[in-house]
Amino acid sequence: MNQDSSAHILLLTLLIVITINLFILDIKIFTPAATRFSDISTTIVPTAPVVSADANENSCPASCVGLIQNIQTSQTSAELPIQSQTSSQLPTTREYYIPLGSGSTQNTQWEDLTTTETLIDTALYGTVKEAYFIAALSNPTQNGIIEAQLYNATDKHAVWNSKVTMNGPSSQTISSGSITLDAGSKLYRVQLKSGLGFSASVTSAKIRIVTTQW
Repeated sequence: MNQDSSAHILLLTLLIVITINLFILDIKIFTPAATRFSDISTTIVPTAPVVSADANENSCPASCVGLIQNIQTSQTSAELPIQSQTSSQLPTTREYYIPLGSGSTQNTQWEDLTTTETLIDTALYGTVKEAYFIAALSNPTQNGIIEAQLYNATDKHAVWNSKVTMNGPSSQTISSGSITLDAGSKLYRVQLKSGLGFSASVTSAKIRIVTTQW
């Protein structure tokens, strides 16, 4: 009787163990893979994808590209006014003619023609770039030479490089080389002389002034 009870208990225990094993095996076989590997997937550390420079450009939407182009255009156009101002600030030149009058002489030495006296203030003309003495000379007899020059009566000296000479023609308008007018208000007059003492005259004389203005 006791032996039969022990045999039943042993058989029951064996059946329970077999049932548990079958249950565990069933779970492993029929449980979805996502459930079985859920623990493994949670242990994986995701890494940031490597994106190339080309991918970044392609991923920028059209509105982003347009905004970048607008910013670059505005930065470029902001510099244009400076270049425009630089190119527009070019110097301009103006010419002035100051009449001196006329006079005559037979003197073989320099004679002051007081009828040609003119007060000139260079400050009234801005920046003087160049100046020239221009005289229309007359020698009716065509004897000898005639010379004329500009004279600074205030500082009592001839204006350097202002002398003009006529030899041969009965009349001629001659311009001197570039002359230098003294700064400030000065009284200028024409000086004239005849080489052989014959009548000579300045029918008209003037000063040409070229100025630079900004």
